Amino acid sequence: MKGEVFVLSQLIQRLKYLEPIEGCLYGLSTVDGNLVLAALSAKSVSVNHDVSLLLPPPLTPVGRFQVCKDNYENPEIEDEEVALIWDQKDLHIFFKEDGDLILGSFTTLSEREFYSKFFIAKVSYKFDLTSKDSAASVKTVINNMREMLESPSACFRLQDTNLLLQNNDDGVLNLGGLFSDVDEAFEEALAGTGKKRLLYHTAAFKLLINRSCASSTYAPEVRIDNRKTNILSVHLNGEAFLYIEKAIPVSNVAKLLVDGIVQQLNLSEYWMNRQLEDKKLRGMLASYTSLHYIAGHLVNLIYPESCDESCLDSYRREVHKSLLFPLDRPMVRRLNRIPPLPENKNSVLTNTHFGVRPSGVAGEISIVPGTYGYHHYMQDHFDDNKWGCAYRSLQTVISWFRYQGYTDKPIPTHKEIQKCLVNIGDKPSSFVGSTQWIGSTEVGFVLDSMFNITSKFINVSSGAELAYKGRELALHFKFQGAPVMIGGGVLAHTIIGVDWNPDTGDISYLILDPHYTGAEEISTIQNKGWCGWKGQDFWKKDAYYNLCLPQRPSCI
Repeated sequence: MKGEVFVLSQLIQRLKYLEPIEGCLYGLSTVDGNLVLAALSAKSVSVNHDVSLLLPPPLTPVGRFQVCKDNYENPEIEDEEVALIWDQKDLHIFFKEDGDLILGSFTTLSEREFYSKFFIAKVSYKFDLTSKDSAASVKTVINNMREMLESPSACFRLQDTNLLLQNNDDGVLNLGGLFSDVDEAFEEALAGTGKKRLLYHTAAFKLLINRSCASSTYAPEVRIDNRKTNILSVHLNGEAFLYIEKAIPVSNVAKLLVDGIVQQLNLSEYWMNRQLEDKKLRGMLASYTSLHYIAGHLVNLIYPESCDESCLDSYRREVHKSLLFPLDRPMVRRLNRIPPLPENKNSVLTNTHFGVRPSGVAGEISIVPGTYGYHHYMQDHFDDNKWGCAYRSLQTVISWFRYQGYTDKPIPTHKEIQKCLVNIGDKPSSFVGSTQWIGSTEVGFVLDSMFNITSKFINVSSGAELAYKGRELALHFKFQGAPVMIGGGVLAHTIIGVDWNPDTGDISYLILDPHYTGAEEISTIQNKGWCGWKGQDFWKKDAYYNLCLPQRPSCI
């Protein structure tokens, strides 16, 4: 390899947890000739289409990987390919150049380092695909659509700018004036696409079809065929997601955006053929792109929009096995899709801990993985000030289970939570519509009754005892992941992380405070301490505390 090799940190962690197996290794090349290894697929298991259709461009097969025990044999790879081998002790990397096998070196790349070099491009599109009810006709329709996209007819407008990209050699059109330096204009446009607190930046594009680029000079010809035939008509409505390096020349961007949509068309061809076989799967097709914290990379999916989740269970299982995902947690359900950015100041913020100042403990940090929503006083135009903190903490917990795909049930209102507690016999009927508090026990009851989520409880007689619960909390966030609701005295909070030093016993808690009454302003929430690290003195020494630790269901 002429350039350096970087390996995404999540990929390394996944290799260490896998049983002996081998398969395909995926990566992407950078402008300066480096290689980033980011994804895996199993050799012996496959979905009924090319596994590469699930991975975002420009990720492509670059070699192979192997997980083995102790001794290993030199890998068989082609020139310019890479092999990764984990032997339960060390990670080895091999290259093949001019027929020679070379033992090389690599650099671990964290998610944050990766997204300092790349951004996520999101391309929205809408197609109406109509064909005869045969695989050959479906293939013809998809091929025609691909040819149109791969021509200069395909243009892309960057959201909220006058920059228009075209799939030709120059790669750039413009609206409303000339750009003296298109690369500089593109860089400036992208500068406002993400908040500094977010892990990744997303740039939104919209597909436009430039009809003036049509090469044909012939008048349209209409033929009428009176033979009876069945027609398959499918609406494809979605967003293609892909990686684009920040250093790439803007003239190359349109081609990558086309690759993203073409991938979606190829996956749509698979689903249209499935729809020919199974009427339950017919209807509009929609994209559901996931960016799961376990994999560390995007996964592009298409599902029939009106199809029940149970009908997709076997396909999801094939995807999990092919991409070597765990078989005990959802990763490719509809609800696993990348959450949209808040549309306005009243939208519930997600992952408000991104960008908070360090705790100062310098211990082992364990934080809620994945996405959650920050629920607090006065949201939804509902006044629960001074009594609804536990309700809001419960809503935050449920939001995590929703974002992780464990449930598609909506987040319950205060009144619905109260009705649940009345229905199970925990509260009298007069409780509904009241302003009475609830505690961690009631939170566990609601999770169990409404969502079939069990909970583990920790009880301490004083706030000082919480200092000795660092290990339990760290293990919870590592293996279960859900936010922890804690109630004590008259207050309830949400614990979303812990920084614990097992050698010194020092500990700090990452607290999400539901007592906040202001607008959805991340700077205020973090700077004023409504989301931040709290020391042991945050808890009252003379108050008892009950912690509700929700347990993750085993499912996909």
